[in-house]
Amino acid sequence: MEPAKTLIDSGSSRNFIDQDYVTQRNIPTKELSTKRSVIAIDGREIKDAIAKETELNIEVEGKTLKCKLYVMPLGDTEIILGKDWLDEAEPVIAWKNLTITYKDSIIGKASREEPLIPQEFADFIDLFQEEGFRELPPHREGFDCAIDLIEGAELPKPAKTYPMTPAESEALEKYIEQELKDGKIQKSQSSMAAPCFYVNKADGGLRLVVDYRKLNAITKPF
Repeated sequence: MEPAKTLIDSGSSRNFIDQDYVTQRNIPTKELSTKRSVIAIDGREIKDAIAKETELNIEVEGKTLKCKLYVMPLGDTEIILGKDWLDEAEPVIAWKNLTITYKDSIIGKASREEPLIPQEFADFIDLFQEEGFRELPPHREGFDCAIDLIEGAELPKPAKTYPMTPAESEALEKYIEQELKDGKIQKSQSSMAAPCFYVNKADGGLRLVVDYRKLNAITKPF
């Protein structure tokens, strides 16, 4: 479609397209369930001036947005882009030289993408990948460690489980299943156990908390 004579008008609350322009180019339209009135530039109310609307992809200076436009006679102007378009496009208009740029493109040029992994850890980048996170390192002499208990300490008795909601119980089952699959935990018949519960994260997710207080109380400090 050829470029249209377009007016960007911050005083217009909506986007409009000229009735004759729509007819000449066979642009499909949709009937409004209720006709709309408009307030003219001189303050007059024009009742039932709008009966149809259309949707078009409008490109302005390289940025394309899908816009709803109301159909009505506009005279010499073919399209008016009002506050609806301005709110979504957020253009930066240089009135002196009559150019339009956009906030996102300016930010993109001015900002430099910061590395997600600090340079000093670049040699270990594979450890920060999802695949590496799901694998335990191999046993290595001098690096393996053990949790030593205080000699003669009374072992904690099995504690009651904390109550959980159905959603929390489901999340725990999935967590255990994944940890077993990754080899981070294994099934045990030990008489010792630590209860666990969930707390809500800021993003609405669940964070698992294991209550190791009784075990910590009889563990030798490093």
